[in-house]
Amino acid sequence: MNCNFKRIDIWHMARGSTSICWELSSDFFPKGPLHFYVDFGRAGTDTWLALNAEPIIDDCCFIDPCQRTWEMITDGYYRVRLLQPGLPDCPVITSQPTPADGHLDKRDWLSARDIVRREHLQQRKIDGTVGFLLKRKKFGVQCPTCLEWDTKEVTDSDCSICYGTGIVGGYYPGIEYYFTLQAGMKRRLNVGQPPRGTFADMQNKGSRCVLYPKIDTRDIWIEAASDARYIIDSYTVVAQMKGLPLVADAELRLASATDVVYSVPIEGTPPLAEAPPAAACDVRKGLNASYEDW
Repeated sequence: MNCNFKRIDIWHMARGSTSICWELSSDFFPKGPLHFYVDFGRAGTDTWLALNAEPIIDDCCFIDPCQRTWEMITDGYYRVRLLQPGLPDCPVITSQPTPADGHLDKRDWLSARDIVRREHLQQRKIDGTVGFLLKRKKFGVQCPTCLEWDTKEVTDSDCSICYGTGIVGGYYPGIEYYFTLQAGMKRRLNVGQPPRGTFADMQNKGSRCVLYPKIDTRDIWIEAASDARYIIDSYTVVAQMKGLPLVADAELRLASATDVVYSVPIEGTPPLAEAPPAAACDVRKGLNASYEDW
């Protein structure tokens, strides 16, 4: 893979849609704005179809809604192109092509689909709590005020420009996301360095979620009903299929009312979708195929 692209993740559903997410290397500091294009190609050819006419600006995910596989064997590939209009000649950086099938064969894909379907059904109908997931930016335009020039360390965790991430904007727009919050909120006193001093942490362990999209440490989850904001401290994968993580138990830490995460705007976040009718509970995120459809 191109050394500037750390990884490309593909979540493929046989009847669409396919989610393509990418991450740039931590030692690559491009000049923004960053324009991304996603291409689709077939194995054994050098012909690529550009899937987005307009650039994806400073984001890390793209959803291909089309069904591109009409047989049991998937021979497609995705790649991501990065353009930097702010540089002379607008150089193009292209990722290594990544298989579109998500590295799962038919049997494994059917099993993974059923695991995810049952988790979504449990969350949406029984014990899930709806909210918004704000993915932390890991690449982009560096913060001009709080990022130390030599070490690239954040010097102000309350920065109003990057919100302590070191990247302008701090977080991507929120997306609808469910957690199953387990009972047993833990309160713990900690002694921090001045000027913070002694403070109390409220942690909720074992908060179950579907890794679609994947969460990461220091991402933010906002409870829709109360605007309470949680920071993801860690998570443990509890269900996977041949290395592809599906379900996780996360440790959420409730942010204090003075934390900078409450300053992160959620404007532009899509409204919560209405609960689907009972007959539609099994179809979500493209998981609408049945075994007889193969």
